[in-house]
Amino acid sequence: MTACQNDPTHNAVPGPLALVPAAASPAPLSVNKSIALADDETACVVDSYEFRVVCRARGGEEVIAFGREGDGPGEFRSLRLAARVSPGRLGVVDGRLNRLTLFDATGDRVSEVAFPPMYLVDGIRQATLFGYEVDRMASSPGDSILPRIYSEVDINSGDVTWTRGGINGIADTECGGLHHGVPRPAEGYVFWACRRELVFFDANDADAATVVTSPAYRDELPSERDVEDFSEGLMRLGGRMAMPRSAAAPYVETFREETKRWFNAPHALVFDSKDRLWVAITLDRDAFSYFEIWIGTEYAGSVRVRDRAMGFDLFQNTLAVLVERQPGPDGIAPRGIDWYDIRDLDCRVSEADRGCRLSPGGTTR
Repeated sequence: MTACQNDPTHNAVPGPLALVPAAASPAPLSVNKSIALADDETACVVDSYEFRVVCRARGGEEVIAFGREGDGPGEFRSLRLAARVSPGRLGVVDGRLNRLTLFDATGDRVSEVAFPPMYLVDGIRQATLFGYEVDRMASSPGDSILPRIYSEVDINSGDVTWTRGGINGIADTECGGLHHGVPRPAEGYVFWACRRELVFFDANDADAATVVTSPAYRDELPSERDVEDFSEGLMRLGGRMAMPRSAAAPYVETFREETKRWFNAPHALVFDSKDRLWVAITLDRDAFSYFEIWIGTEYAGSVRVRDRAMGFDLFQNTLAVLVERQPGPDGIAPRGIDWYDIRDLDCRVSEADRGCRLSPGGTTR
């Protein structure tokens, strides 16, 4: 069984519901933060050092591992994303080869399709890739956020089925732009923007948006683990050195002194089977990590999980969180997968009754 409790909070909003994992599995060390639930018993993560995808069961045993370095079928150069296409079927995105490959539950390659060379994939929803390209024609020197052309690509044909540019000017955000987004369950998109805003579009081509700020937001400076992650990111690009440490130092010091963004990128937004939006945030991310839960455009509450969340996925009643444990004596933080049963998680948005809790008589395990 999973024990749960409500924590005190720093804001005039209900405190987070603390979840205890039902199970834990090991995960390989990796630069990549992607995790995909193939089903409610199998989670797959990217092993970037071995150019492969590793799938493990709740009990920790390895179910399957597939892929190797190379350019051929089923091989990888720069693993960007692993995501569930349907139960038991995964899509794996290679950013350097501009290729999506579909695999079944046994690790056998099903198909592959190319996507545009400058296309940056944010995720997969059913039979569609979604992501963006930088709109270089609309960009200007000094842009804090480069304008983007958002689009969707059919995973079977590689055809672009929807595209839209000029979206930054529609939403009235603090910084005038949008970052990563995901399709909403029925129609439209939700993006995160600036340091603390969510932007909801009711339709893909809507000419207006709803901008909301988390009521739980608070300013927080980066921790030493945050600073270390940022520094390593500057010095590595696709597994290769991108910037020498001496050149990175000024950027690292600036990062250290600025309030960190609220959203735990790159894949901070995921919808569950009840159409609730889970938002990974950057609060703490040392002993604990936190997720906000939104219903429609309304904040419903938050939950707390253990350790430093790197990525997460949801499938039916299961939440799987890819985490870094506390660093060992050698300074290396081992990775793991924590499993949570969320079948009895009840989140509400009314002013009289707001927050996340266990439904009456329910338990999570």
